[in-house]
Amino acid sequence: PAMDTNRPKAYSYVRFSSAEQAQGDSLRRQTEAATTYAEAHGLDLDTDLTFRDLGVSAYREKNVNDGALGQFIAAADSGKIAPGSFLLVEDLDRLSRAEPLVAMNRLADLVGRGIRVVTLNDGQEHNAESLTRLDGLIVPLVKASLAHEESAKKAKRLREVWKQKKARAAANGEILTAMVPAWLRVRDGEFEVNKRRAKVVKRIFDMAAAGHGKSAIARTLNVEGIATFGTSDGWHASYILKILRNPAVIGTFQPHKITHVDGKKKRVPHGEPIPGYFPEVIEPSLFYQVKHSRPGPSGKGNHLQRNLLSGLAFCARCGGKMSYANKGRGHQYLICDKARRFGKCDAPAVPYFDVFGAVMLALDDFRPFEVDGNAVQEREREIDALAGQIAECQETIGRFVDSLGRVSSPTMEQHLIDEEATLAALKTQRAALQEKGAARVDLSRPLDLDLDDDPVMEYILFEGDRPVPKDKVEAVRAGRAHIAAEIRRVVERVEVIKGESVKIIPKG
Repeated sequence: PAMDTNRPKAYSYVRFSSAEQAQGDSLRRQTEAATTYAEAHGLDLDTDLTFRDLGVSAYREKNVNDGALGQFIAAADSGKIAPGSFLLVEDLDRLSRAEPLVAMNRLADLVGRGIRVVTLNDGQEHNAESLTRLDGLIVPLVKASLAHEESAKKAKRLREVWKQKKARAAANGEILTAMVPAWLRVRDGEFEVNKRRAKVVKRIFDMAAAGHGKSAIARTLNVEGIATFGTSDGWHASYILKILRNPAVIGTFQPHKITHVDGKKKRVPHGEPIPGYFPEVIEPSLFYQVKHSRPGPSGKGNHLQRNLLSGLAFCARCGGKMSYANKGRGHQYLICDKARRFGKCDAPAVPYFDVFGAVMLALDDFRPFEVDGNAVQEREREIDALAGQIAECQETIGRFVDSLGRVSSPTMEQHLIDEEATLAALKTQRAALQEKGAARVDLSRPLDLDLDDDPVMEYILFEGDRPVPKDKVEAVRAGRAHIAAEIRRVVERVEVIKGESVKIIPKG
């Protein structure tokens, strides 16, 4: 309804913090109290412009930073809500449950903007005049102190309950929450693996390890009509990546909390991970290998990935990345990004297949030579897994160091010492495997594509302007992904300049 401009304007602010309150009487009670007060005091209550923070906590002022109270303040600052207007709230703890001085500053900020704050429980008006009186300061301050103390006690109890639950989960596998990964379910108080979905997860990891990118994996599952894990109409690259990065596949539970970043809700890790919490559906070696390897080629849409050196080739003159360019009629090049985009390098383009051919010839030089091909493959898998675990450990150490830079904690210092010891042990183990692999004999492991079709092999290695026959597309895509993965497994960097030999730097 239209507002009566001859009557003071009033706005209702309603807040409650829990889903249980939403199911009760909180919203109706607060709304009716505002209507009753406005009618009794001749206020024109705006029922179109209302402010609601439903299920939002005021303990850390989320209702201000990302909620409706913050919107009310912004509207007052912009002039949409005029000075002298009334803000009707059930009690001061609806505005803030932060520390007493913070809560008082919140009230003072509103009053300082010319807003007259009314607490409906006691009918008190808080304004510029009331905050100059001793009673007008003491009563709100006492209320703020009691509200904060109550919230702090609740928060502490919840932290203790959660801490105990996590300890029991780590000790005897007690289930913390019914929310589980999509390939698991809870039945009779225990985790149960959905075998069909677990098989899909395993295939996703196998494809990623074979060199397929997340978009290519999603496309393959969609083409084959593999059912998704939810209500989505198809597989998406973002969900494939989520699965590939989820430590739950190796049984580790990472607690999370909801935080706000740039006004948006975001789930972030909270607390230490709990190994062995979930049933393991992926070998840890495969998980770490995939997590810390360079992403494989995906192509765009239904096109094949043409540049199998993506992310590996660099300009030997300026150090910039090399981009792939197809000029048509079989002319493909690698071009320095700094030359192409900014004109800051004068390095000329280099024929792509000259570089690709040099890398392919060098692969056998970089792979260990052994009589037992299975033994070398197993050792290389172990080395890849250790490299992933080392990277994971280094990330954890980095987080501890950052945290200790902000606050001293004996417990965290001990965690840091333990992680550093783990890192040293992992590096020693990797060095031993690498030393064993350095003893080469007279038989190399071939680049195994499992493809005997010469036309297919030709498309795999030299796909250019000619369209690939429809019946060969998937075989070609798999072969190219396999080669890209093999190159990334053994090659760290390729440095290129026209007229000079290609410099190929192996890993390790």
